[in-house]
Amino acid sequence: MKTTAGSRLEKRVGSIFIHVSDMKRAVEWYSRVFDLPYNEDYMEGRLSTVYTLDFEGTEILLDSNNGAAPAPQPLMFFKTDDIWQTLQFLKESEIVIHNEILENNIVIFEDPDGNRLMAIQM
Repeated sequence: MKTTAGSRLEKRVGSIFIHVSDMKRAVEWYSRVFDLPYNEDYMEGRLSTVYTLDFEGTEILLDSNNGAAPAPQPLMFFKTDDIWQTLQFLKESEIVIHNEILENNIVIFEDPDGNRLMAIQM
């Protein structure tokens, strides 16, 4: 049966799941790296299986329900207006870096679970 209504899917991402093995550690890490406030209940040991990080336009959901292995390629990229300052911050924070500066504007790094992320100066 053919329909003309289309899929009705919006052309935007609602949420992105990042699978983590230690929710407290992940919440602390992502909150520090992205300078986000966090829910104190999570830090007091009353952990849920999903924690929402509010980014502009998209939510990132830290999910401890699934034991998915980290992908060898970056899951996503985050924009930066100064790749060199971002690299310095990552180094000072002792975050694992896989490629320092690629093509003069890209840094690949990882979270505590080995999920690879990318920063790009655009």
